[in-house]
Amino acid sequence: MTNPLSSDDLMRQAGARWCEEHKRWECTKRSKRRPGDHCHASAIRGTKVCRNHGGQSTELLKAKGEAVTAWSALSGRPVISHTEAVLGMLQMSWLRAHLYASLLERQFTTAQDQDAAGGPAGLGGGDPELGPGAGLVGHTHGAVKDIGIYVTGEAARALTTLEGQERDRVVRYAKTAHDMGIAEAQVRLAEQTGQQLAEVIRRTADALLLAVVGLVAETAGREGAVGERLAAALDNAVRAAWPGWLSQIVPQQIAAVTSGGEA
Repeated sequence: MTNPLSSDDLMRQAGARWCEEHKRWECTKRSKRRPGDHCHASAIRGTKVCRNHGGQSTELLKAKGEAVTAWSALSGRPVISHTEAVLGMLQMSWLRAHLYASLLERQFTTAQDQDAAGGPAGLGGGDPELGPGAGLVGHTHGAVKDIGIYVTGEAARALTTLEGQERDRVVRYAKTAHDMGIAEAQVRLAEQTGQQLAEVIRRTADALLLAVVGLVAETAGREGAVGERLAAALDNAVRAAWPGWLSQIVPQQIAAVTSGGEA
């Protein structure tokens, strides 16, 4: 996978000016207080201007800089413009948000089904103390030498947190695009493309899951009763682990494809 741009590469690409006196990347505008001299304020990361010379709100300037930083890190390629970076990150966030939402829905449904069937805890559900929320919330644990492992409380499962964080990013990038004056049609296109890619990945993952559990059942079924019990156990284990695998593997592969390299 291509190495992400370094901080210096990013600022150089953005057009910021390196100041030998202060040893930092600074604003390229001229000072209003010292005619003829450069502005020596620090440039906002991913841009070539400071807060005073940006011509936009500090929040918008920071968001544009963050988008350039994130998109450069993902793609490993020079960013042509802030518009390219913001739309690219908006599309990526939509893809992830929809994918995480579908995985979270499956995780919740699996936990419900296992709880109703009295399934074993540890496979995503079946915890009577958590009830119908077992797919969204899990127990936190502590350990003491004399007592052993014990429950200390509850916390949102990792996939729940990932989904919430990604939706926040979607909102932030969409607002940034709007504040930058990017056409609504372009924003909609980025969102729709992200949704469509997420749906393709979800359907492919579903088909692969069915193929895997089908092959397990067919192979183990040849071993009689023992094979059938093994097939049932493997079926439960694979279905429970599947959302976690996807939430880890898919983002890695998205980054690899975006950069044109290999994960």
